[in-house]
Amino acid sequence: MEKPSNQSHSTDSDNLPAHQAQKDILKAIFYCLLVVIVTRSFIVEPFRIPSSSMLPTLRVGDHIFVSKFSYGFSIPFTKFELLSLNHPKRGDVIVFLWPRDESLHYVKRVVGIPGDKIQIKGKDIWINDKLIAKELITSEAARKKNTDEEVDNSQYFNEKLDSVSHIIRHSSIAVMGHEGRDLLETIPPNQYFVMGDNRDDSSDSRSWGFVPSQNIKGKAKLVWLSLDQAGSWNNLRKIRWARCAQIIK
Repeated sequence: MEKPSNQSHSTDSDNLPAHQAQKDILKAIFYCLLVVIVTRSFIVEPFRIPSSSMLPTLRVGDHIFVSKFSYGFSIPFTKFELLSLNHPKRGDVIVFLWPRDESLHYVKRVVGIPGDKIQIKGKDIWINDKLIAKELITSEAARKKNTDEEVDNSQYFNEKLDSVSHIIRHSSIAVMGHEGRDLLETIPPNQYFVMGDNRDDSSDSRSWGFVPSQNIKGKAKLVWLSLDQAGSWNNLRKIRWARCAQIIK
């Protein structure tokens, strides 16, 4: 007489729940990756500001969102444009692949667009024979608002490029050697002339030329997080709360 066994035997139906769970997890991971790829390729991409060339608009430690669809759509991981929606305007802050080394991302402000005649004399800029207006900021409170430095001998100006008003900085020392270097250029088709808002401490079109339109990744739109590089994570001052969720102008 055959004795009943205490050992349980698995069946195909017993394995179904575990197998289905694995499929569900893989499917969830796939959809998450798809959302990330689509978001970064077509909607927004995050970048961190590593240098002071865009002071005071952008500071070291700012984390920004760049709109990928402001000017059009490109095939992901290529420079091939699928659809052109718009073109950068004077005053836009853009992120682009540096023409001399496309493994590097730069962020600058568009000063000249295709067809513009741009002339720079000292610290003054002419576009199509019209002097770009700027007004010295004399308020001490406004000056302190635009710097993290305890001692700052720089001058700050409100500059207006077409309808875009923004603040630029002129240092007491021309770190990049732009001082005294005059320039007169006509910008070719599909090229842009860019400058940093920290005018005397910015490597930009004055040094290395124009930015091709196909190198432009998108328009800088928002500072979503800002971290003080000198601060400690042990105190809340590490985060510059006043700069978080700040629209980039």
